[in-house]
Amino acid sequence: MRHSNKYEIVELQCFIEATRDSGYKSTAASIAELLDNSFEAGATEIKIDFCESTNGQIQVSVEDNGCGMPPSVLRLALRFGGSTRFNSRKGAGRYGMGLPNSSLSRARRVDVFSWTTPNVVWWSYLDVDEIASGKLRTVPKPKRVKRERKSASKPTRSGTVVIWSKCDRLDYKNVKKLVSKLTYVLGQTFRRHIWSGSSLRINGTKIKPIDPLFLHQGNNIVGAMPFGEPISYQIRVPGKAEEVSTMIVRFTELPIEKWHSFSNDDKRGYGITKGAGVSIVRSGREVDYGWFFMGSKRKENYDDWWRCEIQFDARLDELFGVTHTKQAIHPSGVLNNILSPDIERIAHMLNARVRARYLSVKSKEGSYEAKCRAESRDHWLEPPEQFTNRRKPNFSAQTRINGSVVSGLAYRIEHKCLDEPSFFVPLSYGRELIVLLNEEHPFYERVYYPVTDAENTDPKTLHCFLDLMLFAAARAECAITSTEKIKWAKSMREAWSKTLATFLD
Repeated sequence: MRHSNKYEIVELQCFIEATRDSGYKSTAASIAELLDNSFEAGATEIKIDFCESTNGQIQVSVEDNGCGMPPSVLRLALRFGGSTRFNSRKGAGRYGMGLPNSSLSRARRVDVFSWTTPNVVWWSYLDVDEIASGKLRTVPKPKRVKRERKSASKPTRSGTVVIWSKCDRLDYKNVKKLVSKLTYVLGQTFRRHIWSGSSLRINGTKIKPIDPLFLHQGNNIVGAMPFGEPISYQIRVPGKAEEVSTMIVRFTELPIEKWHSFSNDDKRGYGITKGAGVSIVRSGREVDYGWFFMGSKRKENYDDWWRCEIQFDARLDELFGVTHTKQAIHPSGVLNNILSPDIERIAHMLNARVRARYLSVKSKEGSYEAKCRAESRDHWLEPPEQFTNRRKPNFSAQTRINGSVVSGLAYRIEHKCLDEPSFFVPLSYGRELIVLLNEEHPFYERVYYPVTDAENTDPKTLHCFLDLMLFAAARAECAITSTEKIKWAKSMREAWSKTLATFLD
């Protein structure tokens, strides 16, 4: 009697179509799985090629010079869940899902050629249409074939070539766009392999590493500085109380003083703006990038100017919640409790440092025009008595009128966190008038700073007008000499500041 397949655990025809929809979020993520296999096989040179056939279909091939696979291992590698290293924590792979799952998520057919000695090449394949129709129910037994040559380079002693054909789920239908996207993503994902000497090429062009921390040379600008020493955590490996794994966290600060003047397009292109986050590096390979372990701290524009990286090995996969596709993490509560207090604290510290540095740069840049204009016109005003009665200081504002030098007041704006309700406080020193802006006041946070930092056609002009308004108000108040009027002016300023805060809140 023929055995019924009614209760098979996997209904193969349905499974193969359903599994194509699971797991991989991009062509780059799928190809990264093949690169993981290549690196685990000891490959030092990997070539990725996209070519377009006469009928407009794109074919993808990945060739490496790794150790290759004998027939039995090749056949096993094409099985879903087939692996000689199942649940191993010594490399990138664990579950044996990478080759078949990543390949068939983008193409309806995958052919694999592999050799462990020159001129002895074995081949097998998977085809979605043949599986769905019932024609193919097991991985075909590998056959010995002529060497599959995808390039004119010298043959390697051992290696593997994976070819995707009938590609129906690539991110783009344009080879140029595919190459451009993969060059960037794979350069960042496998930056440490490239730094170690491995060669990755796409359509003949070498992929350069991309360092999201802006420390190492590559296809990125450099200039960041480490913030403090790397933090090491000794973590007990889940399920192995006697075994300990080291996790390393490092931070960098970007050079605001050098890079703040870049255009908005350049900042986006260099990965500065919209790039705040943490790079998660597992066993030398980036598996995720995002706003992790920040506790209650929300992401702000200031956070674009610093970076973080966390390195760990595969033994801590359960804590990080790494899936078999290795393209995302889902941290456990235990890991959050370990990392979040330190990372959130340092994130707040870096945010404050960036804010202070950024405001210092912007105030010097934006206030300079207002300062010059105010100082050039101050000689037209009657000098306040409190200034004229003092000894002339070393520094004073000067301007030339009809060849004569005329002195007036010097102006300066400083940004401080003040413990009082006023938006600004005027101070006089010698012939210099200093305006202290209260960073804690709502007008500063919601109006003054957003306007001075506005991304519009002429933000310096807006900044100039705001500073002129403040210089004028401060000078008017400092010109008052009557004790009663001084008290009234201070009362008026505080009342104005409180009213303004009320309106804004």
